[in-house]
Amino acid sequence: MSRSVLKMAAWLLCLGILLGATLATKAQGDSMLNQSRPAFTLPDLDGTPRSISEWDGKMLVINFWASWCKPCLREMPAFTRLQQHYRDQGVQFIGVALDDVRDVTAFLDRLEPRINYPILLGDGNTFETPMAYGNQYGILPHTVIVDKYGKIAYTHFGSLTYEQGHLLLMGMLL
Repeated sequence: MSRSVLKMAAWLLCLGILLGATLATKAQGDSMLNQSRPAFTLPDLDGTPRSISEWDGKMLVINFWASWCKPCLREMPAFTRLQQHYRDQGVQFIGVALDDVRDVTAFLDRLEPRINYPILLGDGNTFETPMAYGNQYGILPHTVIVDKYGKIAYTHFGSLTYEQGHLLLMGMLL
């Protein structure tokens, strides 16, 4: 078989896998759109309980992640830049680490640029909070945008780039 035929077959296989995964995760997340955001209280890195209602009236970008998840780690610098860019427009990023506090702290201590948004600790042994936000399969990263009225406006499975986040937030803030 020629190299070009093998390349084409590999490309088509990858495209099929990507399309299938996209459709499956899109269908999973769409059921949450326009629903009221579920309430939760989780500890921050200092152990202080933080309620999601603390940020009522703001557009929230809630990102579920873990220190062992490579795609999660790739998007965090973009989220730091987006938080800086949009904070004065009422946007608040919140990271929910589904991981052990020691692993999260060690990771964040090495991260550049430094995270400029709150990190809350979800229980690494349960996915209760992300499940309440439509993540029935434990896919990470998982990002949910909640409008300033407390309604889920967007869900995304997989990492987001700065450009994607910028376009999403710019469009939602118009």
